[in-house]
Amino acid sequence: MKFLYYFICLAAFSPVTFANELPPILDFYPLCSPQTIDTRNDKMIYDIDPDLLKSSHGDVLSHRDAYVKQALVEIQRKAVVAGADAVIIDRLTVGGIERSIDLQDDSSRVQSNTQQIHVITTAQYVNLCDDTQLTSDPTPYNSEGQAVSYTQTTVKLTIPDEGNLLKQAQKHQAPDALITTHSAYGVQMGGSVDDLQQALGPHSIQLQLDNGATVYGYGRSLWFVIKDTRVVMITQDLGLLNGHGQNQIALSENYDSDNWVIANLVHHGDELSSVKAHLPLKKQDDDYSVAGKDSRLLLIFEDYKESVSQEAVSRLNSFAILPLTASDKHLVNFGNFDHITIAKMLTLASTQAYALQPQQLGNQIQLTDSGVKVLANSNVLLGVDRQGVVNSIQITESMFGTQSMSEFNAVLASYQLPATKSEWLARYPNAEDNFDNIMLTKGGVMLSINFDSYDDDAQLIDLTLHF
Repeated sequence: MKFLYYFICLAAFSPVTFANELPPILDFYPLCSPQTIDTRNDKMIYDIDPDLLKSSHGDVLSHRDAYVKQALVEIQRKAVVAGADAVIIDRLTVGGIERSIDLQDDSSRVQSNTQQIHVITTAQYVNLCDDTQLTSDPTPYNSEGQAVSYTQTTVKLTIPDEGNLLKQAQKHQAPDALITTHSAYGVQMGGSVDDLQQALGPHSIQLQLDNGATVYGYGRSLWFVIKDTRVVMITQDLGLLNGHGQNQIALSENYDSDNWVIANLVHHGDELSSVKAHLPLKKQDDDYSVAGKDSRLLLIFEDYKESVSQEAVSRLNSFAILPLTASDKHLVNFGNFDHITIAKMLTLASTQAYALQPQQLGNQIQLTDSGVKVLANSNVLLGVDRQGVVNSIQITESMFGTQSMSEFNAVLASYQLPATKSEWLARYPNAEDNFDNIMLTKGGVMLSINFDSYDDDAQLIDLTLHF
């Protein structure tokens, strides 16, 4: 039946179709190659009425079809403005986000719940030839939004009601640092987020990944990956933050010490030969693993040369608990901070207050000596108060992966910032020169800039603006 319907459409397709108010979204590519007059990338965000969710007893994505249709109409309307005959959808991804945030300071409490549908699209606006027949080659996404990839991210963000979060974490009674093929510090693979936070206390950092997973870090070297509210990986080497990024996190007496033990016999620093005597190791590339029922314990050894005259000794350095099948590497999914005009704020001329939305708080370092820091991108940290209002901006060398000095200077240039000490002193001749640091106070704003040496042409390595 579908085969017959297709050929009827093929024969009936004519210029009359385009007499409609909105250009059609094509289900099949035209026989004559169309002229692409524009390609648009859009992200459309729709807030779901909480009463609608409550009455329907469904989650956010249970309403996705209605919002996909709404997004497609918006695309068609933009095509009208562009003067297009038709639209080809190359990408259409729908994400459902449910987030709650509970903020409190000494005087008031702010509660915010976010239920949203995000529709992300790439669309070609095209003009057609005189021959408007269609081929049998389907477009990636049709006029109904079919073949859409759906993902859902559920994150709960909470800033504790009372006291300093860092002090709470330091006072938390950490569980025994016992490691098995399926658990670490008492947290099981497949365990819930609540189980994790109850056992380990306030987390130091949280990151949102591009596959919808959330990472909770404890200290600088213990990471739990959460997918669909369940623990799917525990590792000491996340592979995302570099050393500079890890140094932004406060050290943890509970989780940054190497006091963990495997099977009550194997400890950090043990020689490979000793570990082999206690565990059934299986070599895996340059590392070793121990298989469990539904997961595996990966052990990473490093060679240490304890003296010039002795040969290097391979010692146990770190562990990871992974699914039995290999998992792919993922990247951090940064939020959109286009409304934060960093370049303008750094001129010291802006007095505008910027309040972050709950969806922008997904990547944050919670445990620092100066409060919560939101990771806007790999080079920018935003300090926020308990109402989510930005109170500081830090521009620094990349906290993720490698970045050359020329690449970092390109970042500075994008914010209209000089790269050297002499350029800064030329801009602000009244600044206080502290050799490898300069400071400037203007009204309630303080600017502090660190350089890599005392020289006049010293390279900027870190800048912080407090207001």
